[in-house]
Parts: sequence; C-alpha cells; structure tokens
Amino acid sequence: MNEQFLQYIWKFRLLNPDLRTSGGEKLAVLHPGIQNTDGGPDFFNARIRINTNIWAGNVEVHYRSSDWIRHRHQFDPAYENVILHVVYENDQAIRTKHKEMMPTLIMRNNFPASIEERYTQIMQNHLWIPCYKLLNGAGTNILRLWAPALATERLTAKSGFVLRLLDEYADWDEVLYILLSSGFGFRINALPFELLARSIPLRIVRKNADSLFKLEALFYGQSGLLCKHPGDKYKRSLQAEYCHQQAKYNLKPLKPGLWKMLRLHPQNFPDIRISQLVQCLYNCKAEPGMLLNITETDKLKDFFRLSASEYWNRHYRFGRTSGKKEKKIGCGSAGLLLINILAPFFFAYGSARDFSPLRMRAVELLESIEGEDNHETRMWQSLGMNAGNALESQALIQLKRTYCDHKRCLECRIGLKVLDKKPMP
Repeated sequence: MNEQFLQYIWKFRLLNPDLRTSGGEKLAVLHPGIQNTDGGPDFFNARIRINTNIWAGNVEVHYRSSDWIRHRHQFDPAYENVILHVVYENDQAIRTKHKEMMPTLIMRNNFPASIEERYTQIMQNHLWIPCYKLLNGAGTNILRLWAPALATERLTAKSGFVLRLLDEYADWDEVLYILLSSGFGFRINALPFELLARSIPLRIVRKNADSLFKLEALFYGQSGLLCKHPGDKYKRSLQAEYCHQQAKYNLKPLKPGLWKMLRLHPQNFPDIRISQLVQCLYNCKAEPGMLLNITETDKLKDFFRLSASEYWNRHYRFGRTSGKKEKKIGCGSAGLLLINILAPFFFAYGSARDFSPLRMRAVELLESIEGEDNHETRMWQSLGMNAGNALESQALIQLKRTYCDHKRCLECRIGLKVLDKKPMP
C-alpha cells in the first residue's frame, strides 16, 4: 500500500458509491481532477460535492493524514486551495489556515479489496497503451471514420463543465468570461486564472473596460502578484490604482502561491498571460458574447493573436528587465483557445438551446484548425496515427484518456481490430 496506489484509486474513481468525509458528511466525486507531476497538490481542478455544496479546487493524497504536517504543507501557499485530503489512515486531524477542519476522505474500507491485486498487475504493464506493440498503423483508417464520434464525445464531456457554470451563474457572458480566463492559463495555470475571473465579477470588468490601465491594475491586483515589494514605477502605479479599486469594490485578492512557474517557458508566465487576457477583454469591451458573431475561423484566430501591454516588451516578470520582444500569442496558442474554449462553449450553447447548427459549428471549427502538437499526439504519430486537424487530434486524446488509459479495449474499435488480428502476449 502506497500513495501511488491511493492516487490510482482516486484518479480512476475506484471507490465505493456511498462515500462520507471523516466528519460524516456525504461526499460525491464529480471529477477527480488532473494529476499533477510537478510540485504542489496531487490533483488540480477537482470537483466534489459535500452534502449539497459543490467545491472546485485541488486534492492532496497521503497515506497518513499526519503526512500533511510532516511535509510542511501548512506553510506552503500552494496548498491553501486544497478542498479535500484523501488518506488511508486518518491519524491526525488537519486544520486549514483559517483553523477549520480539513475535509478528509478515509480510503480504508472504501474500495474493493481485489483492486490492489489488479492494480499491481496493471502497473507491471509499462506500455503507453495496451496495444502499443501490436498497433503498427492498423487503426489509421478506423480513426478517420471514428474521429467525429470521438471528438463529439470529448466536446460533450467538456460542455458539461460549461453547463455547470451556467447553473451557477445563469449568464452566458459570465460563463464565457470565466472560460476564456481559464484558457489563458493554458493547463498549468488554468485553475488560478479561473479563480481570478471568479474573484472579479464581469460587471466590475465592464465598469473599467474603457481603460486598459485600470483593467491591468484590477487583474494584477486580484492575482496577488502585486503583493510583494513596491518594485518599479509601473508596478507602483498599478498598486496605487488597485488600492483604489479594492476599496471601491471590496475585493479580496488571490494568494500569489497559487501561480505555478516551475518549468514554464517565460512566454507563459502568468504575468504575461494576464496582460494578454486584459487585452482580450479590452478589445471586446468586456462583452465576450460577441465571439458568437464571428463565423470565420481565421478571424477568430486573429482575435486571439493578442499582445501584452508595452511594459512587457522588456519584461517577463515585474521589475526584471529583458531584451526587447513583443509578447504576442502565437498561432498555435490561439488555436488552442479555439479548441479548448470556444469549441466546447459553442457546443454547450447549442446543446442548451437545442440549436444543432451551433453544435455543428463547434465540430466544423475543430475540422478547420491544425491538429495539436503535444506529447500525446506525438506518441500516436510514432505509431502511424497522424492527426490531420484538431478534430482528429481531439479524437486521439479522447481515445487515449477515455479508452486506452482505462483499458477499455473491448469497447474500442481499434482495440477490437488488433485483438482479432493477433492475440495479446
């Protein structure tokens, strides 16, 4: 029994259906989150329900609850947004920074005993996908036919989050504003960007949408990135403006420890991305719904080719000068915003309003964008599975994460072909 096994149980939700916290409250796992391989909590962007309240944030997994103290998480700001502590043994009560009891799930006796043996067998298979040595390009033609259905599966799953936001805010513009903001985090900082948008209601953004400087002060102030020493003239001017806005709107900034910098390319630093997000909101006058009226993919891409403000031409962080370079969102990153934000939003909007042309527009948008270039698509490419566009790259990601990772070979059209062709070793 180890933390890796417990993370496996949590990641794949191999838990008994009737869960309760250590305090006896009803617990439902809506989404286990994305496993983190860097420093910080074990899972990002998890969503759980405790009694009737839905929580969004991070999850930390330990063998013993006392490991929280032993690892000194209580002193690390990165752990302040942990919404659930998952442990095998609850040997010590853990409290949050605000002295409240940390919601805790005790794993012991909450999963079938046979899973540990099965887990050991699965872990002995170190192949990237179960049929890694048998594929040999056998699935290329099947993928071409299956890609629209796989991509639609992925759009449907993503649109679920969009519709949950709509239930929470009851305003499509507010939903798109939060989605766009999370998109500028580009996976690593998606949650901090989402929390940043949640901390600044769209109505406040609209009141300041006529001034790029006021918007920057508002967003940098709320991000917590202005909290440190005064810095240079530009930072001091932002701090002064933010102090005025903070008092005016009764704002509470985020903790700066939420932002992840480790192994990020400087172009992706949150300092830069926040300025580009502000430019996006300034350009659309804080009316994100106007994107629904842009029907051409190239024009949508051009809209997101955003530059950070002039200060950032010679900086990557506040007060740290660099060689002059315009900090502009590249074509690839602009495409990712269309793939991961706009396409799911169009699909969800069309689904909620039972308007099939908008759902089709989401699919057509993916067909008109170049396929993603990431670790998963490159691994598929090494197996002869090339994505001709974003529809097919999204299909490959869906195939890997939903079928291969869960060893659903008998539900996979490619897996059935491979198994029929040659027995597994």
